[in-house]
Amino acid sequence: MESLTACPPWLLDEGAALLSRSSSGRLPHALLLSGVDGIGKRAFAQWLSESLLCREPNRSMQTGVRLGACGECESCRQLLADSHPDYKKLVPEGANAAIKVDPIRALVEWLQLTASQGSYRIALLEQADTLNRSAANSLLKTLEEPSDHAVLILSATKLGALPATIRSRCQKITLKMSDPALALDWLKDQVNDPEAALIEAGGGPFLAVENSSDENLASQELLLKAWQDLFLHKGSVGRISDSLSDLDTSLCLATFSRWCLLAAKQRQMLEIGVNPAVKQVLSETQERLKIEQWFTLYDRLLQLHRSDSASFKTQTVLEGLFADIRIMTNG
Repeated sequence: MESLTACPPWLLDEGAALLSRSSSGRLPHALLLSGVDGIGKRAFAQWLSESLLCREPNRSMQTGVRLGACGECESCRQLLADSHPDYKKLVPEGANAAIKVDPIRALVEWLQLTASQGSYRIALLEQADTLNRSAANSLLKTLEEPSDHAVLILSATKLGALPATIRSRCQKITLKMSDPALALDWLKDQVNDPEAALIEAGGGPFLAVENSSDENLASQELLLKAWQDLFLHKGSVGRISDSLSDLDTSLCLATFSRWCLLAAKQRQMLEIGVNPAVKQVLSETQERLKIEQWFTLYDRLLQLHRSDSASFKTQTVLEGLFADIRIMTNG
């Protein structure tokens, strides 16, 4: 039988705190979940939604604190069948991967209705940082005048992409790694070297798993070749950027920003936990920039990544960036 969503073990404390607030009637009407890529925002938001809607939640034998959904009550069965009347989820759609205004308008009307099962009416917005301007404005009225028993759960990695009016009307919760050992134990059956994979993923266990897929390993091979050719002057800027034209711009920027930080650490004689292929290429190129230059480049890449990179054309963005890097490396 299909099961409901499990809470990432490193986020259980945060989850228990929110369920406790719900039990005492102190749950905010709007939550904004943030955190590094791959920390588990999507799984946590889904688990929290299911736990809040469950009629017979699991509880601690010692304290009576709610631990999550039972998976067996009528509400849980409806969630498993994707037919719960008091739950809706919106995700980015279309070529621009955005949450658009029409689905938000329909959601706002739905939130005005009374919860059919006497509990919450929950709306989950995944990647809320992709809300376009009209959709954000439409959502704002609901955040300003929430309906009784309506709960909005928004998740976002790029908080700066959300309007300040949206952010200010939500209870912001930054999901963090409570105990790395829990993440390493979770990863041990999914990746070859959990510790190195977690460090390379910037502390995001789900991203570590994603990075280990065949598709992502092939992308990493392309990125490593481009990095090596760029810093060791083995090809033109145009050819190198062309080699990455099929990859997502955000992936390129995120990967290169992470490698800049690791290169800076290597120059400081600090140990880095990455796979041997990445470590080898970074060792070959770390001397091309001074430590402060690596951090300058890291900041620039991070700023680009945090902007609306979904609208970028990979070749255009990377050509300009790579040209500047060539100048920095005196080439």
